[in-house]
Formats: sequence, C-alpha cells, structure tokens
Amino acid sequence: MNRIGVGFIGAGNFVSATHLPTAQASQIMQIVAIADLDHKRLYQHKIRYLPDYVTTDYTRILRDPSVEVVVIGTKQDLHAEMIIESLNANKHVYCEKPMSQTLEECRAVLAAERRSRGSLAIGFNRRFAPAYRQVRELMQNSPRPWYILYRLMSPNSVNRDGESYYAKQERILYEGSHILDLFCWLLDDSPSRVFMSGDRYANNCAILDFPDGSQACFMCGSLGTISFWKEYLEIFADGQAIAVSDFIDMRVRGIPGEFDRTFAPFRGEHAREIAQYGFDFYETYRVEALESQRMELKDTHGLTFTEVRRPTELPFSVRDFQKEKDVWAFVPDKGIEASLERFAQSCLDGTTPDHADAYSGARSTCLALALLQSLETGQPVNFTDFWKSVKPSSVATVGVLGHA
Repeated sequence: MNRIGVGFIGAGNFVSATHLPTAQASQIMQIVAIADLDHKRLYQHKIRYLPDYVTTDYTRILRDPSVEVVVIGTKQDLHAEMIIESLNANKHVYCEKPMSQTLEECRAVLAAERRSRGSLAIGFNRRFAPAYRQVRELMQNSPRPWYILYRLMSPNSVNRDGESYYAKQERILYEGSHILDLFCWLLDDSPSRVFMSGDRYANNCAILDFPDGSQACFMCGSLGTISFWKEYLEIFADGQAIAVSDFIDMRVRGIPGEFDRTFAPFRGEHAREIAQYGFDFYETYRVEALESQRMELKDTHGLTFTEVRRPTELPFSVRDFQKEKDVWAFVPDKGIEASLERFAQSCLDGTTPDHADAYSGARSTCLALALLQSLETGQPVNFTDFWKSVKPSSVATVGVLGHA
C-alpha cells in the first residue's frame, strides 16, 4: 500500500496526544520528520515514532521532497505564517485552528492557497465527529428555519505560573472557531448578522442569524466544573429535534424511522459498556477516573472537582471496570483522527478534500472578529458586509459565501 510522507511542524501536547499517534498507526501515512524547538521532546519523539529525522529547523521539512503533507501544530500566532510558507513550498497543509488571527492574515492565506499546487485543510475536526456527521445526514431534509443551541463550557485552568489560560487570548477565536465553522457546515450557509455579549476572553454568548431565518446560539465559557461534560448540541426544526451530549449520546425525535444512538469514545474505550448502559456509564466512568487525580487537578491546574450523586442507584458500578492508565485519553470522538486520516487519503488519491479550506478558515476567523466587534460596540454586526472587506476581488464570486 502506498504511503504519503508527513512532516510535523510543532509537536506540543495536542499534536503529541493526537496527530502523531494517528499518523503512526495509519496505513497510508509515513512520519518523515518532526520539527520543534524543544530538544527533549524531539528526542522522545525520535525514540517513539522513528521518523527519518527530527530538527529544530522547520524549513528543512519544507525543502524535503519526501514530505508531501505538512501538519502545523505551532502556537496560534504562527499559523498563518507557517501555512503560507508551506503552501509556497507547494506542500499539502493540515493546520490546527484558528487558521488566522487578523483580516490581513485571512487575505494572505487565501492568496497563498490560490497560487499553490498544494491543498489546505484547517483542523475543524467537529466536521468529522461521527455523531455530528450523523446529525448532518439526519437533518439534510429537515425544513428550515432551524434553531441551534450549542454549549461549549469547560472550567478555566491556570498554568504553572498561576495565570489564567484565557487571560491573554479570546476564547471565541481560539476555541470557539470550531463551533462557528460547525454552524456554517451544518446549515451549508454563512450568517448574515451576528451579535455577542459577555467578556472579551473567557465567557461569551453569541447569536448568529442566517439568511433562511435559522438562528444559532452559542454559549462559549470557562465556568462550571470538570465533573460536567464539556459540549452539548441541540437542533430544532419544525416537528423535529436532535440533541447530542459530548459526542457520545444522541437523542432523535420526530424524524420518521430514526432512533437514538450512542457513539464510542476517541479510541473506542469501553464502547461495549457505553452501548449497554448509555451516557450514564460514560459520564460516571470519566468522573470516577478523574477523582483519582483530584489533588493533582487542583494543585496543578486550579480546577475544582465534585462527585456525581444521583437519587437512584445505577445498574452498574464503574469500579468493576478496568481504569484507563491516563484519564485524559478517555475522551469523546471529536473527529480528530478521522480528519487527518481523510486529508492524507485525499492527498494520496489526488482528490479534493472535504475539509475546511482557506475560505472556511477565513470565514471562521472573520466570524470571531465580527463577534468581538459586536462585543465592543454592543451592536449587531452585518456579517455579509464584514466579509466583503476581507474577500479578495479576484475571488469575489467564489468566496466564503459561495463555499458555504
């Protein structure tokens, strides 16, 4: 079987926990090179993943003809720059979100994608989450308008210096961009008007109006406790509704012949028990596993922990099941593995990937910036006009709105 050569630029915690293991296990990817500034991390990855080489000079990867796909996992403020350099080297590029941070970077990446022989995919992995792909399929013939409610809520942690994780970066851009892209993907359209309230960095409530009358309400916050699951989606259409709890539990109502579903976690851990006992097992197991790290979570991250107490006894005890060695590995399937694997396959086949491209990446960034503008002014923002200020005239008929 043919394999495609992959080079990694930036190998921090997220890439090390997700994309590198995915590439190593893949039948179609070959890890050629890993670039990072951390010498200790490079040494560890060289031993574990056996790349052809590791380097602190990422440009070596861009010059290497055996590297066909570049995976960018650097800090967010370097994403646009690294994308442009990689596309200029005619590499296929998979970059983590957000694609860019400013309108100028959006324009520059759009231009680089147009002139490159390589393709670009932004890591909006929710498009590839099995639960959300099922939602999109089930809702494809549902009457519009829709009302979508999305809650992304996880407690604010601190770094080793005691600083808040969200003290210096706007969460609506750096994490919320996932969900802004998801709304556009589900509705196959771009918003016409947006509004947001809250604070600039940690807690926001956003409303997106779509041309067909659909609305999306997005709560993006850092309150709560790690004992409660992070993400929740509800979609309502006329006579129909779907709800998904943390990518695991799906409730389907009003769609003829359809039924509720459960989905296995990221690596398939305890899929049988989740299928048998449902979301109760997933939630209780995860909280029970977290309890063993209660003091570490409090001392290292400043996070609070509370146990789950219910009025009736559950039909199982999670203490009877084998615990994962690393509780952080027991997470829902957000499509991270599938997203990278499918991009590599499209590059290998020479087909057009169905990922978020530069247009979708720019749209998500522009949506976040428009929402931040709304926050500052206290007024809704006409997103159609906002996007026109970004879209290059040379792609005026093929821009984000045309790629929705």
